[in-house]
Amino acid sequence: MNSARWFVRREDDEPPRTPAESPFRRFDAKCLKCGSYDLRLTGAYDEGVGEARLIVQCGRCRQVEQLPLR
Repeated sequence: MNSARWFVRREDDEPPRTPAESPFRRFDAKCLKCGSYDLRLTGAYDEGVGEARLIVQCGRCRQVEQLPLR
């Protein structure tokens, strides 16, 4: 056994946990601008271009990211 393992804190050894209010419990999905876990995910389809996309919006700072789907 590695001797450095004895000096690891128990909190550091556990996998990261997301807050209970996060809709994405299996992922560490948070806003990169403010660090909030309050994210909303919606889908949109633009008929003119024929492109579908996902829109991720932060509930706290209203940051919006659009991800094109292929």
